[in-house]
Amino acid sequence: MKKMKKFILIISISLFFCSPASARDWYIDGGVGILEFDDSSDAVSPTNLYFRGGYQFNKYFNIGLESNFTVSPDQAAVAPGVDFEVDTLTFYGRAGVPVNRYLWVYGQLGRTNTELSKSSSGGSNSEDNNDTMYGFGAEVYPFKKPVYIALNYSSYNDNGGVNVTALNLGVGYRF
Repeated sequence: MKKMKKFILIISISLFFCSPASARDWYIDGGVGILEFDDSSDAVSPTNLYFRGGYQFNKYFNIGLESNFTVSPDQAAVAPGVDFEVDTLTFYGRAGVPVNRYLWVYGQLGRTNTELSKSSSGGSNSEDNNDTMYGFGAEVYPFKKPVYIALNYSSYNDNGGVNVTALNLGVGYRF
């Protein structure tokens, strides 16, 4: 987790100090995400908020950071009384195509850190896992740019019998 945090911090600082004259398209979006954590014995689906921001290099490619964090924990049937939270931090690249002036569809690939936290009256513990993130999505512009509706599906973790996926729906803005 420490190496990933350092890498993301370096990228964030680099993006922050890019000259505004060279910026073509910065973006931010956020909304609600329904995460599913499945470890082959049971699944939980906490409700998460997500926030994403990045830089659009051209009409086909962008990079960004995304954070998902739990706002409503879930309980597993095999562990009643234990609240499960799933948080992710992801650095990604997206490649896509504008279908028309109202729709941009994309595929994404990145590196993510997933943290699963379990808490009950007896205490709490958490575990981290790093993995490759992949997914796809769309930005829908119901009006003229810069406001859009964001919809995407992502798989954040898929190793060791543990799967973490999310469906995110939000609203975004391009600068």
